[in-house]
Amino acid sequence: MTKEYDLIIVGAGPAGLMAAKTAGENGLNVAVIERKDIISDINRACSMMVVTLTGKYLEERVQINTRDKKLCFPGYGFTINYDGSHQDFYTWSIYSYKGNKIQLGNYEENSRTGKRVSAVYNKEALLKGLLADASAHNVDVFNPYNVVRTVKEDGKVRVLTREGRSFKGTFVIAADGRSSRIAQTLGFNRDRAYFGTAVTMGYEMEGVEPAEQYALFQIFLNENPSKRIWMTPRTAKDTYFVMTTSLAPGSDHEGAFERFSKKGFFAPWFKRAEIKRKLTSVGNMLSHIVDPYKDQILLVSDAVWCQEAEMTGAIISGWKAANSVVYALIEGKISREGDSHYLNWWNEEVIQQYDYRDMVRNAILPLRLTADEIDFVLGSVTKTLPSILDPYETPKLVGGALAEVMPTIAKQRPTIFKKLSQMKEVPLQSVFGTPIRGGFPMSMRT
Repeated sequence: MTKEYDLIIVGAGPAGLMAAKTAGENGLNVAVIERKDIISDINRACSMMVVTLTGKYLEERVQINTRDKKLCFPGYGFTINYDGSHQDFYTWSIYSYKGNKIQLGNYEENSRTGKRVSAVYNKEALLKGLLADASAHNVDVFNPYNVVRTVKEDGKVRVLTREGRSFKGTFVIAADGRSSRIAQTLGFNRDRAYFGTAVTMGYEMEGVEPAEQYALFQIFLNENPSKRIWMTPRTAKDTYFVMTTSLAPGSDHEGAFERFSKKGFFAPWFKRAEIKRKLTSVGNMLSHIVDPYKDQILLVSDAVWCQEAEMTGAIISGWKAANSVVYALIEGKISREGDSHYLNWWNEEVIQQYDYRDMVRNAILPLRLTADEIDFVLGSVTKTLPSILDPYETPKLVGGALAEVMPTIAKQRPTIFKKLSQMKEVPLQSVFGTPIRGGFPMSMRT
């Protein structure tokens, strides 16, 4: 006879494993289904940044407790075991291809005083720790299996895999990432706004020597179609992760990286650099799913978020959804009402607090301005901005700094002033017209 579960979790990333650990600790019979052969393997491009150690994100400020090997979430009142390394970084520099920049944080002062913008962590260690904790609470883990669809029958949910396996549970948590198969097959994506397909080519490199040793770098390249570079330190000594990102699938990412690292302003950073590994990722830019519940299935983390929830959002949403399922089972409410603890949290703390358009606007500048115009704009801001790492708050800080120099831009470069002035007036669907036409919105279909 097939074993029935209280909860089936699809996806064994940070959100899925956190949900499994939490539900197992509360005594539920839990199954996790994961497509990867080795769950802790990192096989896609990821910066592994902690968002955030300097401000609130989802009403939380994560703490790294190296003494007791914990990641702490004091706002929500839980901790997780983390037997991995981390590396603080002290500024966020937003560069043009010529070297003009907007600076968030003073590197010399911050590194001297230990005032970090945030830190990077070891995701493999994080996943290993969560997996061990889930297994210690009798969670059944099934991999590698690819979930293709779910079926509601007799008050239960059946989860079916491409390999022919079938799993039956009372509730399902879908933690299957940006390209969530469950979100697709259940029709969640039909009402979401689509802004393009983001493609990333990442390089783990040793021997990179940037202007500041431990910092986050965002660099606008002089490429057509437009591309950006993101650089973050890894926890290993003298190692950086360098990514080219674009909303133009099929464009020359490797050529762009070659030009960036061998010619121009940034080439000296890479004189002694060596590529150790390449990682890629592809994901659609979509608006949030407003209502992440259907037929006893809850969607969490990147499956429901605009672009990505970050590790912080993944952990919190997995924890919150699992606790909600526990409570629903205790009260015998196998329904939307039973899962109201998670659904109310999602509405109040995400939908009402985080406008997905603020995240999407991070990609607007190269769609509206040329690389040389971006160089002029970044060079116009001379003051150092506050030290912060937040994907929603940072655009507001940068926008405020640009507003202060707009009179100067209006005098010196009226064409740029006009383009910047119109950025908030032009509908996002029009701004992203080219990426939308050139993307691959497969996750929108059922």
